[in-house]
Amino acid sequence: MLYRQMLIAGVAAAALGAPVFGESALGADLSAPVYKAPVAAPAPFSWTGFYVGGEVGGKGADTTWNTTANVDLAHPGETVDASSPQNFNPAGVRAGGYAGYNWQFAPQWVTGIEGDAAWANKTVTAAGVPGCALPVANSCVAGAGLVASPGPGVDTSSVTMGWDASLRARLGFLVMPQVLLYGTGGVAWQELKASATCQHSAPDPLCLAVAGNPFSTATNSTVRTGWTVGGGVEAVVYGNWLMRGEYRFADFGTWNNTFDLSVPGASNIVHSDLKAVTHTATVGLAYKF
Repeated sequence: MLYRQMLIAGVAAAALGAPVFGESALGADLSAPVYKAPVAAPAPFSWTGFYVGGEVGGKGADTTWNTTANVDLAHPGETVDASSPQNFNPAGVRAGGYAGYNWQFAPQWVTGIEGDAAWANKTVTAAGVPGCALPVANSCVAGAGLVASPGPGVDTSSVTMGWDASLRARLGFLVMPQVLLYGTGGVAWQELKASATCQHSAPDPLCLAVAGNPFSTATNSTVRTGWTVGGGVEAVVYGNWLMRGEYRFADFGTWNNTFDLSVPGASNIVHSDLKAVTHTATVGLAYKF
């Protein structure tokens, strides 16, 4: 009788939705799962924007000094000997900065414009003045009816490369989303100095002797405008920081010079031209805004 009552109570409870035999615990275990939103992928790096950076490296100048005339107004007829032309190749450390703007398009291509300015200061000095510096009885004065003297004596000449700057276009291809191979070219400026020194003494191969045997130095300086072309590789190294390696060649044409080495009582003038090209290799680090 008791069993029958319990069975009837259980059936009634089930019909009314009441939990029986641990149904509440089982229901808790079967609760709805919780879903988490997927982590968003980082946005791809964009090369478009302004940037500014610093660079350091090396620069070498290939300069050729070609004396075109040695002029002694009192004794016309001086010539140019085989010591001209002569190469002066200063090379040294170069440090500076650059800034520009990139525009990414197509979508693996990047173009832009960039300017840079840097300091390098190196002088190469040679014995004698090209055109009158052979270490034998010198032919540069023989036609003037003067006694030939062996060169170079105490005479010297020098070429100095100084600061440089450029304004260039850039065009590059993204071999990877964060690695750019690029070419660059545009206009460039280069500071150059050239100097000649002689002594107005009887043994001097170039300059005429006067009382006291004074030295005479003439120095010319210029900022040459030329063209430059080169290329490099640039990569994103962290966040918005960009590192690059670059090489550039620049040609500054021919610089015509007149060195007036005259002193009272003796006139000596050297006419020459100087051809100059430079090679520059740098590494740089920039921040893109």
